[in-house]
Amino acid sequence: MEEHKKKVGLITLSLERERTDCARSFGEKGARQLKAAGFEVFVLDDLIFTTDECIKAARDFQEWGADCILIQLGTWVSTPTVVDTLRAVDLPFGIWAEDNPASFSLTAGGIVHGSLDEMGLKHRFFYGSPLSGSLIEEIGSFISASAAVRELSGQRLCVVGGRVMGMYTTMADIIQLKELFGVELEHMDAVRLYLDGENVPEKEVEKVASWIRETFGRVDVPDSVLNKSIRLYLALKGALSEESYTLVAVKCQDEMINNYASSCLAVSLLNDEGLTVSCESDIYAALTMRILRSLSGGVSLFGDVNHLDTEKSLLRVVNCGSMPTLMAARRKDVDIGLQYEYMGRAQGATTILSVKKSPVTVARLSRVKGRFVLLAAEGETQTVDKKRFKESRENWPHAFIELRGDMEKLIQNLRSNHIHLCFGNHLKELKEFCTIKDIELIGL
Repeated sequence: MEEHKKKVGLITLSLERERTDCARSFGEKGARQLKAAGFEVFVLDDLIFTTDECIKAARDFQEWGADCILIQLGTWVSTPTVVDTLRAVDLPFGIWAEDNPASFSLTAGGIVHGSLDEMGLKHRFFYGSPLSGSLIEEIGSFISASAAVRELSGQRLCVVGGRVMGMYTTMADIIQLKELFGVELEHMDAVRLYLDGENVPEKEVEKVASWIRETFGRVDVPDSVLNKSIRLYLALKGALSEESYTLVAVKCQDEMINNYASSCLAVSLLNDEGLTVSCESDIYAALTMRILRSLSGGVSLFGDVNHLDTEKSLLRVVNCGSMPTLMAARRKDVDIGLQYEYMGRAQGATTILSVKKSPVTVARLSRVKGRFVLLAAEGETQTVDKKRFKESRENWPHAFIELRGDMEKLIQNLRSNHIHLCFGNHLKELKEFCTIKDIELIGL
């Protein structure tokens, strides 16, 4: 997945009678430091003094694709200017007061922050110098979370197949998804994949099979099973591309895995290629994975909660074969194995890997009495010898995660058989995301 720069619109507000020199210095330093932190910053040529100018600037930034808007309070300002600007534009807003006694910026911050709270206008309040690394990091988390919110809005989430095995915690209210995330839930019948798969030219199947044998480690799958798994991968890839879907929840059990092939290889490779694809028609999984991808700029994982060593705070996540191969240290460390027959008569190709050692963020969206909550924690994955896989399932991929936090709290807030992770520490960004969306974040 290509990482795109997060975009912020920066407005420096002042009054003409105040210390405009302080305001200009604040604006220039703020823009410079945010750019240095890797963000794309939309700025104006000069300070903003009037409400009309401020609203126009905010609307321009929204049109240019800003993920959020920061209003720097360069001096004492007119509070209605900020209020009317927030009311005019549908983007996450932050207000930023500088720690400069000459500007009276914090004085303005108090009245603006209080007024916005009284009116119920959502915003973030930042205070400090643009030269503060910790403050720029805090603002950066807000910008990144805003980008995740914006990226999710307008997405079409395709459920391929239907509901899986009575899993209540994979299904969603389509109206709630639209209202809260701006996501449209759509459907594709699995029979399309079967028909498309059978019509894939043999040369295309052979080409992918050769690439698999060259790219990965041990490939121990009968040709007939591997070829059907490849056909399913190419069919799903083609159908999603044709319909412009990048956010997907796929049903595999029982129809496909019993009668054609499991979706494991297809899901693994498509996640490698930049799509977000969950298994078992899990809509909440797809949403969580997409948020993690947006924050990390890389691949995210779908897996099953398999075991928790509470004394070592070690969570074992196992999956029936669809973990992304890019999460291994090297693709040659990934084996391709045969799905267990008890899973389904047709079996299929599975990925076998240990997720590489890295700082990670673990998360899962769920609902409690219809209201969303997000369980989230940080930790570090531990690469293990594949011999340990026999303790659970030898032919499936594993992630071993040493978590930071209260394991009892994890147990009591575990509301799904599925959990997800991405590389890097992104708990701060998840907190900002939840604040923007009025979702309760449950940290460990």
